[in-house]
Amino acid sequence: MTPAVATAEPAPVAAEDGAPRRDPPYSYASLPPGYRIESVTAGFEQPAAFDGAPDGRIFVVEQFAGRVRVVMPDGVLQAEPFYVVPDLHIEAEPGFVSELGLVGIAVEPGADPLSLLLYYSSTSGDGTRETKLVRVREENGRSVAAETLLALPYAPGCCHIGGALTWLADGTLLVGVGDHEDADAAQDLASPVGKVLRITRQGLAAVDNPFIGSPDADPRLFAYGLRNPFGVAADPEGPMFVLDNGEIGFDTVYELKPGGNYGWPASALAADAQTQQPLQLYQESLGIASAVVYRGKLTAFAGALFFCQFHRGGALHWFPISDDPFDFDRILLGGCSSGVRVLSDEFLYYLDYFEGTLYRIVGP
Repeated sequence: MTPAVATAEPAPVAAEDGAPRRDPPYSYASLPPGYRIESVTAGFEQPAAFDGAPDGRIFVVEQFAGRVRVVMPDGVLQAEPFYVVPDLHIEAEPGFVSELGLVGIAVEPGADPLSLLLYYSSTSGDGTRETKLVRVREENGRSVAAETLLALPYAPGCCHIGGALTWLADGTLLVGVGDHEDADAAQDLASPVGKVLRITRQGLAAVDNPFIGSPDADPRLFAYGLRNPFGVAADPEGPMFVLDNGEIGFDTVYELKPGGNYGWPASALAADAQTQQPLQLYQESLGIASAVVYRGKLTAFAGALFFCQFHRGGALHWFPISDDPFDFDRILLGGCSSGVRVLSDEFLYYLDYFEGTLYRIVGP
């Protein structure tokens, strides 16, 4: 089933301080000539994120079931999960959408045998609650939980653990960590929450991190002042980006800079000389979920930032990075609600959380 193109216009939203509306007018784009949408496979249960292995397999995480599902290169979804998180923790009132659970995955580049990094909320037998990043290896065709790379001892009631995982060309990993419902901690350099962390494959601070020599700062910190960064993207030929989910709106697209302060818990409207200015501010809530800079054979997309919108059924945003002030974000199609990546075949893949379907955009 091909997802419908989004058609809803944004409702007018006025800033509390009377500042002018900064949401761009919604613009809708058609697929370039020769491009088309394909359904890869369906049958997922609340799929929150995915990544692809060099052998063509695609690994999809199911948020509340805590399962890692496998899509084979021929598009067949395996009945048996690759891995099930044993210590998953979810806490929410019935009918309330929780942001806890298994929410992030990244295939470790160059690892042999296959290695996956998983990001999730956990609880141990003694009741200890943490947000974890763990490595799971494939050994003799089976998954083995090898080690914990991060264990953040924070226990939010429902939300704001983040979950964006993005590898850089130097082999370090960016981890988007939400404020764990402690807004003031986002400005505390000693705390890892409300931050983008940059770590090695061993879970240690990268040696050239911006706060590595500061005695009162967590050395893993790369950027701070964020509420719930579930979108972090790196252009191998250009800048990095972080996309933050604000409070009842005020979702933002920023350039990610080492040592950058993104202002939270102050409103994004209050950006000043000490905080990073948004590239784009949305006063209405989109629910930004996942982001990627496209580099590959779909030449019409070259260098553009793509991200998903969780709210209102989902949408794939096509955000050109250019010097043209009139080259705004545009909505390409509906249904992209929880994950977008470029996989080894260089096509653009995205997840529909609500339908439980993985799609891709292919071209000539």
